[in-house]
Amino acid sequence: MRTQRRAPGHTASVIAGFAVLCLVALPASSQQGDPLYPWNYSGIRERPARLPRVAGACQSTTPAERVLIAGDSWAQFMWDDDTHNLILDRFGHADKLAISRSLGENPGPGHTGPEYAVAGSEARDWVDTANFPWIANVVAELGGLPTIDTVMLSIGGNDILAGKPDGGWYKDMDLDVPGSEEALFDRILADTDTIAQAFTSVQPGLEVLISSYEYPNFNVDPPWCRIYACPKRRELSRDPINDLVTDQELNAMIIDVEARHIAWTNTEADVAFDHGVGEMHHYYGDGVAAPGELPRPGQLPPDYLPFPGGDPLSPTLRENFRTFLGIPADPIHLDEEAYEYKVAVQAETHLFPHFRGPVTTTFLSQGGANDGWTNGVSFGTDAITVGDDGARLFHGITSFDTSTLPDAAQITAASLYLLQDTRTGDNPLTSGILGAPGLDIATGSFGAPEVEASDDMASADATDVGCFVGSAEVEYHALRIELTAEGLAAINRVGLTQFRLAFSAVDAGVDSIDFKDGDSPVASKAVTRRQLVFVDELQPDGSVETRLEFGTALEHRGLVEVLGSARPFLDVSYAPPIFSDGFESGDTSAWTATVP
Repeated sequence: MRTQRRAPGHTASVIAGFAVLCLVALPASSQQGDPLYPWNYSGIRERPARLPRVAGACQSTTPAERVLIAGDSWAQFMWDDDTHNLILDRFGHADKLAISRSLGENPGPGHTGPEYAVAGSEARDWVDTANFPWIANVVAELGGLPTIDTVMLSIGGNDILAGKPDGGWYKDMDLDVPGSEEALFDRILADTDTIAQAFTSVQPGLEVLISSYEYPNFNVDPPWCRIYACPKRRELSRDPINDLVTDQELNAMIIDVEARHIAWTNTEADVAFDHGVGEMHHYYGDGVAAPGELPRPGQLPPDYLPFPGGDPLSPTLRENFRTFLGIPADPIHLDEEAYEYKVAVQAETHLFPHFRGPVTTTFLSQGGANDGWTNGVSFGTDAITVGDDGARLFHGITSFDTSTLPDAAQITAASLYLLQDTRTGDNPLTSGILGAPGLDIATGSFGAPEVEASDDMASADATDVGCFVGSAEVEYHALRIELTAEGLAAINRVGLTQFRLAFSAVDAGVDSIDFKDGDSPVASKAVTRRQLVFVDELQPDGSVETRLEFGTALEHRGLVEVLGSARPFLDVSYAPPIFSDGFESGDTSAWTATVP
């Protein structure tokens, strides 16, 4: 680690911000609602709309709102960071949009705005519909956007953090009122159920995903501890002078709350559980165990074993929490990267399987000499490359043996997925500098099955028959290509199907994307990547120091974690033939998904 100073101008601006912070952010009552802390902000944060990454033959692929983010500050931060849209893009589903309306502080009763991801909001506020509009706002949003079929709900944490002064949880509360802890947890769960049922009653098929919390870390260094962590730890203790609540006791309380969520969601057909307790320990370690050594939270109901994940005796690393104006004071809210890990697991377990749809069978590309690229003069089989070299277009070729499809199968949908390997120059999928991308299909092959230089101009059985979805911005980010009806008809039921990808124009620079081919090794162990992070920290004397942190974290590789492979794959959905040899088919095996 090394430390360096920032310019005096930067320091002055942070000192000015801290002066304001000292006036408003220390725990105190607020006439409007909850007190302002460093991570709160007044009003609505303006954020530009994220444009869906969709190009090509997309007449039948329409971007639509599918996920609504609701609840407390965990929901608010995931929305403000645009986490779900970033992760859906990473999984090749940028056409499925996440939406929300956030407030950076709880305005208190009587608010009439349209928001529903509200920092400081409690479950008891949400069910108090006479004074708070949060449930009504979600119901109105769902009514106006019937394409939404998933609501991610984060709620209940602030009911607990209200502590002893405000009717929340605190250590040994049963010594004051026997049974009060059980009564509090039962009330929070009942309120959460009321909220979820209000959502699911709007439209059939809607699923509410209950987002779990993570181990907190109240071990904030002075003087920043006095902003929130130290007084809040006292409020969570019955005897703050002699018996402060410990990290282990806070973790045990979180585990108890989330175990109740599991038991409840197991009884509800339209409510699911997102288990993320200990996720940061698995991906970052806990300061003793290295990344990947501690168990990842289990994702399979009904027990979600291992439950919990990580080390329940240790807090989440301080480095995983947010800073504000360089102040590392937040013991509750994860930083932007950590929330990306959380939502990546949500996508892996819940969102991608849902949006992938009912897949009958999945084919993996052949690799070898049958996957590669050509620019019309030369060719290669080291990657599936698209883009240009400054003079010629690269045409990517990938091949699948689709001969196991029934001859008379009625193919209803097909999606081709490719994972980015490397990129050179500007990203042609997002910059538009090379024009629109196109997908051609050969029912058989473009010439010989092996990639050849002449494959760029070889005739195709179907041309421009793919809608390209996704930015494929960095390694492992997925590009999904949704086939049109003409493309579906070109899939070969008796042999090889080849796909050719290319853009439509050349520019002066080298702008290309290499996708992993059929020779990409099957993943057996996740990769540990090296972190290099600059962290600004405000010092007690008003100066700012920037720490250069080196460390490791376990990489989440998107679809690789789902399929165990980085090879291109083709999802095909089809109905079995109604008649076979003049008789009605009794074969129902076609309805069983085959996933490698």
